[in-house]
Amino acid sequence: MRKKFVILGLVCLAFAVFTIKGTYSLFETNSNGDADFQIGKWIIKLNNRDISQDKLITLDDFNIISSSHTEEGYFAPGSTAEYELDIDVSESDVSVQYDIDIDDSSLEEYPNINIKIYDLETDEEIISNHADGVITLDDTVKLKRIKIILEWENLEEYDVSDTSLIDGTLKFNIKVNFKQYLEG
Repeated sequence: MRKKFVILGLVCLAFAVFTIKGTYSLFETNSNGDADFQIGKWIIKLNNRDISQDKLITLDDFNIISSSHTEEGYFAPGSTAEYELDIDVSESDVSVQYDIDIDDSSLEEYPNINIKIYDLETDEEIISNHADGVITLDDTVKLKRIKIILEWENLEEYDVSDTSLIDGTLKFNIKVNFKQYLEG
C-alpha cells in the first residue's frame, strides 16, 4: 500500500511540475519584432506656399483698389488694399489650429487707415485684430480663406498725417501661427 502512495505522490509531483512549467511559460515569452510607425504629415500651405518657408508680406503683395482720384497701383487716401490668406491643410494628416494676429499699433498715428478681417466662408467681418479656428480631419473642406482689408479713408482732417506718408513706408505685422489640434 505504501508503494501505491509513493507512486501516486510521484505522479502528482510530476503533474505539478509540468503545470507550473506551463504556467511559467505563459508569463515569460520572448519575441523579437520590428516597429514600423508612420508619422503623420504636417503640410500646411499658406497661399499655395509651404509654411516651412518664411515669407515677408509687403504692401506690394496686397491687391490695391484705387479710387477715381488715385493712379492705378498706388495706395493713397480713398483707396483700399486687400490680401487673402488661404490656409490649405488638405495634405496634412492631423487636425490644425490656426491663429492670426495683426499688430496695427504702427497705424495709431493714422486713424483714417483701418484694418478689417473677413472670414470668406461665412462672409462675416471679424471684429478684432485676431482670428483663430480649427480645421479638423473630419472637415470636408480643408481650406480656410481669410481676407485682410486695409482701408485708407480720405478725410480732410488727416491731410497733414496723410502727406507724412508720401515716399514713406507703412508697416504693420501679421503673425500666423499653426499648431496640431488635440481635442480634449
